[in-house]
Amino acid sequence: MTFFPDSYDYLATADHLSDTSSGRPLLFPLLLRITGMLHLKQSIVCYFIQILSLACFFWFCGPRKKLLSLTNIGILIGFLLLPAIWSYCGSCLTESILFAVEIWIVIFLSLLFFPRRQTSLASAILYSVAIGLLAILLKPWIMIYVIGCSVLIAVIAWFGKAFRSARRPALVLFIVTIGIFAFSYRYNMSKSSSSANIGYLLANSDKVDDLKARLQEVKDSTSEEARFISLIIDDIQLLKAKYNSDPCIAPMEELKVLKVYDKAYVDTLNKAFRIAYFERKKDVINLMGLSVERYVKDTKLGLSCLDVCYGPYIKILKKNGVYFAICFFLLTFIYWFIRKRRQTAPSFKRSLSANGKQLLIFVGVLLFTSIFFALFLAVSGGIELRRTVLPAVLFQLAAISYLIINRHELMMTKHDNT
Repeated sequence: MTFFPDSYDYLATADHLSDTSSGRPLLFPLLLRITGMLHLKQSIVCYFIQILSLACFFWFCGPRKKLLSLTNIGILIGFLLLPAIWSYCGSCLTESILFAVEIWIVIFLSLLFFPRRQTSLASAILYSVAIGLLAILLKPWIMIYVIGCSVLIAVIAWFGKAFRSARRPALVLFIVTIGIFAFSYRYNMSKSSSSANIGYLLANSDKVDDLKARLQEVKDSTSEEARFISLIIDDIQLLKAKYNSDPCIAPMEELKVLKVYDKAYVDTLNKAFRIAYFERKKDVINLMGLSVERYVKDTKLGLSCLDVCYGPYIKILKKNGVYFAICFFLLTFIYWFIRKRRQTAPSFKRSLSANGKQLLIFVGVLLFTSIFFALFLAVSGGIELRRTVLPAVLFQLAAISYLIINRHELMMTKHDNT
């Protein structure tokens, strides 16, 4: 098993699952506890969890008659080159089962909106609760993605024609996820690393000159706001001069505001973040621009996030494997498109079926929300930016795969579905 700085917190939580003050969500520590009690090798367990989740993805989300099609096998191989190898390396991090959890969220969403038989109200509630629990019990930030999907689907279902038949499950998902989010908000905030990320963002952004200019604009230099801004400037300058702008390694006694590991300073850090980025309209615009810049430049639109999925020991796949997987997906889709056009060229002149429209709306919501989720994570991400943005990128891959395995549904009528 490979250990990282965060690994020891997960192990400590696994040893004290009943301790509600633990700083980590429960799902991964529970897995560690079970594998430890049964004397199982965590890397192998996570590897089979990934395989089983992918198999269930094809079974529940795609045509079962084409379960072993070349496309499904190709997608399976492509994904086994992504997160499964990471877990096979035995890293003691949530990423070892992250993709499996996200796959199950997509599976439950598919079962909710594309059931093979009519879904009862109880089933809709059960699926929605499962989605919400999976979202908060591994990485609480995933709940932001789930909320975004539920809001968009609810709006489209109630004001659009193509998704009108999904009004009831959309409303159930919206109510349940909003309820879970509100009920678990304190829990999510206690398990997140938002304080460290805020401190790192302030320390590494070019806000010193702007804060100094705002300090000169304050009429009363002895006011509480002026003193607080001065303390923020002092901390940023100290971190830049002595600690390479990293608040996580600086001794807390040397800092006045950006004490990222002191729970008593959570509200203070939030206040500093609000002053720096939310008091003026241009600050909000600058924050949005910073988010886009970090997503495009630092993560290369999420491609660099996939590097971590290839495991720390398989160097030949570390970088080339990412581009291989992407090219494989693109070539597969182009090959299918050309072959289908040659075989049934007139069919492409037809309009989309009702099922096809719903499929495109569903995948569009998953992709659209995942992009905004990535932008959100790009701002909140600290030192490990690629690892922070990775959940959004994996959701994008799951959405694209969902469209590929159901591509035959686009031109089919409902009575042709199996």
